[in-house]
Amino acid sequence: MKRRALSRVAWATSLVLVLAGCFKYVPTDFATAPVGEDVRLVVNRERVVDLSELASEDDPVPILQGTLIRREDTSLVVRIPVGMREVGFHALTLGQSIRVPADAIISAELRVLDGPKTAGVLAGTVAAAVALLFLGMEAINDQAPIPGEDPPDLRLNLISIPIG
Repeated sequence: MKRRALSRVAWATSLVLVLAGCFKYVPTDFATAPVGEDVRLVVNRERVVDLSELASEDDPVPILQGTLIRREDTSLVVRIPVGMREVGFHALTLGQSIRVPADAIISAELRVLDGPKTAGVLAGTVAAAVALLFLGMEAINDQAPIPGEDPPDLRLNLISIPIG
């Protein structure tokens, strides 16, 4: 049972490490950003009305990270995560939709998969798993040596059937 639990923890850790290294943000034109994708927008505070509830007043140039919900004539609607709600094992991300006028966007970035970084993290995870496996096999082999042939004084013939 312990090995299964450790195996599950190792797989979960590997998955988290791989997913953490998979993404990066690249500059994009907000007019061509696909709906449903994750975006990061640097916006002008004075031109975004709904921003007062989310961003602190100390930050002169707020950065919005969220999912592009829809594109309208003169604005984008972005869903920004603001919290989590857990019900049993289910976690639900709570968010707020914010309308961002096109003239308020200073720069836009699109979240994309980072292939080389993902491959590196994946290769490192596989190498670490193999190393742990070999170390575990060595530890087991060191603990229980393989017995040789029994000494002659321990051999006992209980049943003898002559064939002839």
